[in-house]
Amino acid sequence: VVMDVRTGEILAMVSLPRFDANQIADHDTKAAEDVLDFLNSYPGKPLLANAYQENYMPGSAFKVVTTGIALENGVTSMDRNWDVETEFVPPQTSDPIQNYGRSACGGTMAEVFYRSCNIPFARMATELGPQRMTDGVRSWGIGEKLPIDLPGAVASSFCGNVLPCDADYFKDQLPLLAIGGFGQGNDLMVPLHMCMVAATVANGGRMMTPHVIAATLKHDGTVISRTPTDQVWKQPISAATAATLTGLMVGVVNNGTARAMQLANGIQAAAKTGTAQLNYVEGQPQRSHAWIIGFAPAEAPRYAVSVVIKGTTDQISASTGGKLAGPIAKQVFDYLFASGL
Repeated sequence: VVMDVRTGEILAMVSLPRFDANQIADHDTKAAEDVLDFLNSYPGKPLLANAYQENYMPGSAFKVVTTGIALENGVTSMDRNWDVETEFVPPQTSDPIQNYGRSACGGTMAEVFYRSCNIPFARMATELGPQRMTDGVRSWGIGEKLPIDLPGAVASSFCGNVLPCDADYFKDQLPLLAIGGFGQGNDLMVPLHMCMVAATVANGGRMMTPHVIAATLKHDGTVISRTPTDQVWKQPISAATAATLTGLMVGVVNNGTARAMQLANGIQAAAKTGTAQLNYVEGQPQRSHAWIIGFAPAEAPRYAVSVVIKGTTDQISASTGGKLAGPIAKQVFDYLFASGL
């Protein structure tokens, strides 16, 4: 998904696998039904526009949301230093949370963000507690159907399929709250929504209403109506918090897991990667969703992007999102700026 951070205009939205609608628009009813049966059983749900009609575990890309909530509530700051740890045992369990690959990770706020340590973000969610964390994710629009002008949009979720998703749910589920802080567990995000998260940081904390229709016309070209380009859907963070997050996301590109997002002609991007590890099935390779979200130019943002590669088994690591999704995002940005769009 690619969008204009200032207006919410969607410039591109691509879902794979696709399907050929002509094969369904067939006067031979049996042939059309056979195609539909095939598509309904095909992996990846090609009949859905996955970019806005499906949601996926976001992995570390969700740390943008957690950090924003923590900054707004005074739970963290750029002055905070995190202990170098390999394990953190949250309340109500004896099962420790670990960083990717059981690595030792810690340091400044900038370092834990660009290295994508898990434990600091699990601690942030725990320190925020159920009420402030669930209030915070709701302020980002998580839990509400996305207000795009297309049919069938779905919602992101911090609780999976559990309803109601509120503080009461997490009072006896504090380990799950901690895991949700770094984008695992029950977190599910719509790709379009993750693009909107990046665009919100780029747009000084304002999340614009996404749209694909610029105007509605009569047959003779007369304009019936134009879609407003100044409609703010949510404002989850302040301009100051957005500026802090921008600096952190620039660090991910320059020093961390999103080095693949170093753009042509010296244009500075800001990004966050994610590797969402899926449930392991014995005898099969480990799978993950590989994410990157970001925007550019960092100093005067114009475009935001989100890319997710679903269920990859390609050499999974903490930097998988940057390695696999990052080059796609870079290609999109380089094309946009080279084209003068």
